[in-house]
Amino acid sequence: MNCGGCRTASPVFVAREILCRFGHVRVQVCRPWGRKVFPTSFWLVCPYLVKLAGKIESMGGVHELEEYITSRGLVHEWREYNIAHQVIRLKLGARENAFMRRFRARIFRDVMRGGVGGIRVSEGVNVKCLHLQTASLIGTGHHPASEWLRSKGLCGDCGGDLCGA
Repeated sequence: MNCGGCRTASPVFVAREILCRFGHVRVQVCRPWGRKVFPTSFWLVCPYLVKLAGKIESMGGVHELEEYITSRGLVHEWREYNIAHQVIRLKLGARENAFMRRFRARIFRDVMRGGVGGIRVSEGVNVKCLHLQTASLIGTGHHPASEWLRSKGLCGDCGGDLCGA
């Protein structure tokens, strides 16, 4: 995992935090088991990127991203990316996996089957939201449609205006 400026955070829910160049949290790397079941490994918290992702979503960005992945012949890469998220989630939950597998088998199985943000891995392209895609790109340093996400400014920062830098 390429975390750039990571620092250790609370072991209860957030495993790590990925910081922007101003030292503020952009993405939280989350464990799947905590006070609740949470299938999202990378949670976008940067106010600038949250707002931008929402704006692009409201203008049809999810469908546009799905079309980009499909039209560029990236469906196989998309599927592999989602499978990689299963592995990431398995590693992030390592301390609790045995307990969950034994005592909460159905929940364990359902959570571990999901791809980015817990979406079902299928043969097609099913993007849940741009917040997840942005956080996953920042968290892993890779995304099959990283070119598209970057072109929309979803890897940028606020220039210090919103985070008080």
